[in-house]
Amino acid sequence: MPALRLLPELEDSLRQIPGVKAASVVTGPDAVPTEVHVLAAPGKPAKQIVRDVQSLSLARFDIDIDHRIVSVVQIADEEVRAVDPPRHEVAPEEDGDDIQEQEESLPRPAISAIMVRSVKGETEASVTLAAHDQLFEGTSHGPAGQTHRARLVAIATLEALSELLGQPCEVESSAIVATGAREVALTVLTMVVPRTGEQALTGSAVVRGDEADAVARSVLAGLNRQLAG
Repeated sequence: MPALRLLPELEDSLRQIPGVKAASVVTGPDAVPTEVHVLAAPGKPAKQIVRDVQSLSLARFDIDIDHRIVSVVQIADEEVRAVDPPRHEVAPEEDGDDIQEQEESLPRPAISAIMVRSVKGETEASVTLAAHDQLFEGTSHGPAGQTHRARLVAIATLEALSELLGQPCEVESSAIVATGAREVALTVLTMVVPRTGEQALTGSAVVRGDEADAVARSVLAGLNRQLAG
């Protein structure tokens, strides 16, 4: 099913919110928002940004946005590297087993907030996930630099998921790769499964405006079946 962006006026208005640097509103064919992605500067709490998005959308466009579809990524100015999302994006097809599994295991962990900042040569990544009406946060620290960021975000995402997974898992690698005209986050995870041993899991996600968000989604994609229980 195509993922459309039929509310450009709303996107323009969201970019006027103080602290917001970029915004993308994904809609269905009926122009109803299904995903809202916001790139913002650190400083304002992510929950406040979500409330600002809801208030502006309702007051100016009479659109009631569910807070659960709003994803906020906070990155310092010097660390921002955004890729403009495509106007039309076709979601990958899923087989019947995957669709049934998703329906049976809802709600799944959803990205609530991501923050990446660099201070004095060190990068800190923080990822907050929402699941079952609870928030789960993970953090990671490492060397500053573009080459390390994807792995740090992946580690923070995995740490946020640790309580939900209930078994050891590590990030083997995570990177942003170019394929054709798009960029894709690709993450490889290693999990130790009882009676089976070490198992390699992979997940990928198309970059839709921010690399950190795509990396976090690639980790969730790699652990799709494990999170389904």
